[in-house]
Amino acid sequence: MTTLTDPTNADRSNPTIQAADAGLHFGSSAHVNASAAQVWDALIDTSTWPAWNNFVPRVTIREQPNADVQAGNDEPGAGALSPRLQNGTRFTFHVRMDPFSDKPQAATDTPLRVTEYTPPNLETGTPGRITWASDLDAPGAMAQSLLKAERTHEVTPVECGTEVRNWENQVGWLVCVVRWMYGERLQRCFELWVNDLKGFVEKGTSTSAQ
Repeated sequence: MTTLTDPTNADRSNPTIQAADAGLHFGSSAHVNASAAQVWDALIDTSTWPAWNNFVPRVTIREQPNADVQAGNDEPGAGALSPRLQNGTRFTFHVRMDPFSDKPQAATDTPLRVTEYTPPNLETGTPGRITWASDLDAPGAMAQSLLKAERTHEVTPVECGTEVRNWENQVGWLVCVVRWMYGERLQRCFELWVNDLKGFVEKGTSTSAQ
């Protein structure tokens, strides 16, 4: 088993929230026995999430930067927006706040926007990075002074696979409330997220190799 240093990524900053300024931090990491391209594709293609993501099994794409690019079709025309995240995508997470429970539960809707998008470069070994943040322009969005969250995924090609890291920093008046009500649970959810992703990608790799 590969052991990663600093698995919670405690000192890592996001593009607009520095780690030192964050009132709350979550993070998790995993080594995946698959290529960075395979990990990246599963991460950015939200149509795969119902198959692996117990924390956020459903996503609604509200806006794409190129609205003419439809799902599975590069030609303009009517149809659903592409489920693949890209720079500028506006979307809503339908979160299961207790993904460890089998009981029915109402989803918690969280509007977000992709603010950083760089696919991994397998030739140079450059990590892929995608960041999403609170969509402050979404209807019903919380004021930035109350709560602002920013989350980054980093997908790095390494020997014998891929290193996946993700971390979220939060600032705002409600950080203390979030920590008190959901702190431990959200950290467990972050750990579940990377383990779910790892299991899904590795299973697909194993199946395709047979």
